[in-house]
Amino acid sequence: MVRLGVVGAGYWGPNLIRNFARIEDVKIEQIADSNKDALAKLQDTYADTVFTQNPEELFASNVDAVCIATNAETHFQLSKQALLAGKHTFCEKPMTLKTSEAEELVEIAREKGLVLMVGHVMVYHPAIRRIKGILDSGEIGDLLYINSIRVNLGLARAYENVLWSLTPHDLSIFLYLFEGEHPVGVSATGKDFLTPGVEDIVFLSLFFNQENLAHVRASWLDPVKTRKLIVVGTKGIIVFNDTGADSVIKIYDKWIKPKGDGTFEHNRNDEFKVYDIPKDEPLFLECQDFIKSIVNGKRPITDGESGATVISILEHAQESMKQKGTYLAL
Repeated sequence: MVRLGVVGAGYWGPNLIRNFARIEDVKIEQIADSNKDALAKLQDTYADTVFTQNPEELFASNVDAVCIATNAETHFQLSKQALLAGKHTFCEKPMTLKTSEAEELVEIAREKGLVLMVGHVMVYHPAIRRIKGILDSGEIGDLLYINSIRVNLGLARAYENVLWSLTPHDLSIFLYLFEGEHPVGVSATGKDFLTPGVEDIVFLSLFFNQENLAHVRASWLDPVKTRKLIVVGTKGIIVFNDTGADSVIKIYDKWIKPKGDGTFEHNRNDEFKVYDIPKDEPLFLECQDFIKSIVNGKRPITDGESGATVISILEHAQESMKQKGTYLAL
């Protein structure tokens, strides 16, 4: 039985609490939040749980693990406190706001032999897991390029730009699908149309050590909600639409390759295979991976190292935007 404490009962915290509570080997031991009204909303549902407005009490308790679901600017300090108290730690994205802080958390967890995991929930989406399986099977050949579109109208924020708000989802997917490939550079451009200094649209390119490429367009100034992932291989192309009734995986038997004489061989077959997507809730799979990592002593898929890599990419992308898209080595 893993005794879990949760810090943060506001916007996202209740969703994490609900999913952790579904896991048979977990007991929600304590929940902490400075807002007593947020705690009051949960007390009837989790009658056997200790509630406190002071996270220090939770860190000093006998919990085995801590879930941090607070505002991003508090993630580093709270996660550091949890790790120093000897608790396995799950932290919502972004793990920190600075690469140096993320690396410090990774080092503390390593020294103490603790699990450190970051909440990149899209990696646990059954569709993304299925796409990874297709890539590993070799069905579309070698992975060349990934293009992601994550746009909508609204959800604009005055203090957090679209780079930090939306693209961590896509960056975590890229790192997962390009497993074994190290990102070596980034280039990004963006524009602040609504609030000065807060970009509403961003175009980000991520380069890997085998000259592979991933690209994301993120915006909250587009008229139609689009969540689309295109994965291009040497023998086929995967298309995943994550919106509405068309939320399926399609594999097209389309490809193009050079003959070596300046001409190209094409396969423009319009037929495609459709893969249904399992209905498992991504957040539950994410919570389950954290607990399994603790119980079995294994590394979680979205571990601290991958979380630190995402922060490094974001920091370099932010600087690249300031320099009008300059390529920056990672």
